[in-house]
Amino acid sequence: MKAPKIKFVTLPMIALVLAVIGHSQSEGRQIGSTAASPGPSTIRAEGCVWAGVEDRCLMVTDVETDTLYNVFFSGDKPAVGQRIYFTATPRYGTDRCMQGKPVDVQNWVKRKLTCSEPEHKRNPY
Repeated sequence: MKAPKIKFVTLPMIALVLAVIGHSQSEGRQIGSTAASPGPSTIRAEGCVWAGVEDRCLMVTDVETDTLYNVFFSGDKPAVGQRIYFTATPRYGTDRCMQGKPVDVQNWVKRKLTCSEPEHKRNPY
């Protein structure tokens, strides 16, 4: 007689555990369309280009978020003092600049405004 009671108790417990495991694995998944929206690793920012503390390092402080980016360009580079809008991806690993968040610029557009170097160079790390 004890065997049927154990079965009635363990089956709902197993079902509950499986439901919790299934729910936790599905969290974070996006349901619905995954149309061409940029991923979370795409960075869009606008700001003035200025020289970093280290030689050949370029920095941009985003005017909206005040985030300091250490920008790396694969082709043409903007001039220091030029305001640009850029899209980039995070760059992982170490670099010689040791300032800001390192990003690889995918493309950039020159803005009509120019600006001067910031009053103080800050290191957010």
